[in-house]
Amino acid sequence: MLFEIKPKSRRKDLYDREKELKEFGDALKLGENLILILGIRRLGKSSLLNVALNELKLPYAKIDVRSLYFTFGTIPQDVLVREILESLLRSTRRFRKFRVGLERLVDSIEGIEVSGLKVRIGRKVHLIDILEKIDSWGERVIIAFDEAQYLRFSGLQYDGLIAYAIDNLPNVTFVLTGSEVGMLHDFLGLDNPKKPLFGRYAREIVLERFSRDKSIDFLIKGFSELSIDVPQDEIEDAVEKLDGIVGWLTMYGYLRGVRKLSHEEALSELLNMARSLVREELDKILSHSKRYGMILKAVSLGNERWSEIKEFVESKTGRINDAKFSILLRNLVKYGYLDKISGKYRIPDPIVREIIRRYC
Repeated sequence: MLFEIKPKSRRKDLYDREKELKEFGDALKLGENLILILGIRRLGKSSLLNVALNELKLPYAKIDVRSLYFTFGTIPQDVLVREILESLLRSTRRFRKFRVGLERLVDSIEGIEVSGLKVRIGRKVHLIDILEKIDSWGERVIIAFDEAQYLRFSGLQYDGLIAYAIDNLPNVTFVLTGSEVGMLHDFLGLDNPKKPLFGRYAREIVLERFSRDKSIDFLIKGFSELSIDVPQDEIEDAVEKLDGIVGWLTMYGYLRGVRKLSHEEALSELLNMARSLVREELDKILSHSKRYGMILKAVSLGNERWSEIKEFVESKTGRINDAKFSILLRNLVKYGYLDKISGKYRIPDPIVREIIRRYC
């Protein structure tokens, strides 16, 4: 259903992403080797990727890089190799042709044993060797890294490995998603002459928030699936407050339609649930500098320009060097917590803005 709160995996449960799905398919038909799915948090990047991978009926590995980083504090090469191979085995279960070929391929790699859908690595195995083996299979294979910017937290130069694969392994396509768009671009360095991926072509698929009309239509169709009649004024009020962020619209629809809360209760519960989620996200950047929180607080209260934000922060935390302050602002844009448009800063997510305004 549209109000399923887990990432979607079927096209019928994915609202209004036909253009993006077509662009994804077109890139693969053209044999492109690097696809980026970009957008701020809670716009449905993982859902788009899931649906695209399930529909294409190609072997694929999908890795949640952020989860690996939070588990290990880095991205170990042997763990990444194991995750890629196990994910490939899962994705080929339905297709005997792919499954048999993949099992033969894995069996040919010294030091790797397969038991069902589990892979055991008995000695040091290099990722590039695995990618070369995968390419030699002769099938188009997709390696998808969800929240790929976390690959930068490693002693290994994963951007260099991806650059090598793009140049030498024509059957491997990398798909990278990122909600910290600026950080992902910094990691890849497609326009940085000092980075391995400089000058490589990447297909960028950017997810935008829903328009007001599409947000209203999304909620109407979701409630219709549940055979629930919700007043139009309540739907419009929810859209006004949630501003086209599909993750929040979905949560509201779930609370209102599945859990049967009233309009006011659903919005209140959404804010409570979002508060702990957002706080957990913010704690990671606040651990680097408490001034990040003060900057976000300033913007949430309506301070939009550099000088206004700096004045607010200094009133709370003391004097700060101009250059250092600019770096903090720039980092928040890279992390996706701020937008900068025509010299003005804003928090792009209305729920995050409200939580920071009220509680931070």
